[in-house]
Amino acid sequence: MYLIRTFRCCALAAAALLAAGCNSLTSNSIETFRMAWKGKVNEIPEGQVLQAPGDSLLIRAGAAEALFVAPAGSRGCISWWGIAEQVETCHGRISQIVGLETDVAQPLTTDDPFKTGLLNVTEGQQVTRFVDYPLSYQTGIEQIATYFIGPQESLTLFGQTARYQRIDERIWMPELDYSALNQYWVDPSTGLVRRSLQHPSPDFPVFEVISTHKSSKDAGQ
Repeated sequence: MYLIRTFRCCALAAAALLAAGCNSLTSNSIETFRMAWKGKVNEIPEGQVLQAPGDSLLIRAGAAEALFVAPAGSRGCISWWGIAEQVETCHGRISQIVGLETDVAQPLTTDDPFKTGLLNVTEGQQVTRFVDYPLSYQTGIEQIATYFIGPQESLTLFGQTARYQRIDERIWMPELDYSALNQYWVDPSTGLVRRSLQHPSPDFPVFEVISTHKSSKDAGQ
């Protein structure tokens, strides 16, 4: 039994579910993170992730795991849906979280390295974003991101091993006196971020984000 199955069954995007209805897949959402911070654990089997009818996003934070789905072939800025929560990624970077005690909005600039292609980033390149935490009435918080090119590394994702280019992103938020290191593993053949470690808020543990990319020739997370 998964921890969130007792929550009400709400409709996700019909295209994402392909008329699958509400089931254990859709009921595992970012809501479980609240339980993890209280010491409870939710673990989603790999087989369940692979059964998602469209592209899926597995997020691990602390002791919890949450699964989100989107229509197959989604690209660019993607809205990933859980049962009552939503995560948006733009080209692999978390840009919005809705449904937690701390909502997050951190849109990308027009010249952002994620929009221009993370594989094209140069060593030491910087970009400034402005982040909102609306539930705590914090808006326009400056975030300075500096990029570093890491090595190519082998990763095994859902039983398949391949080499990915690692890109490191050091973020600094002077107003909050907060810094963190985000890391992204990029498929060199498609430019897609397949795995990442991200810090969307000082209030959250690190988010490990893994994408299935079932239709990799079209999906542009």
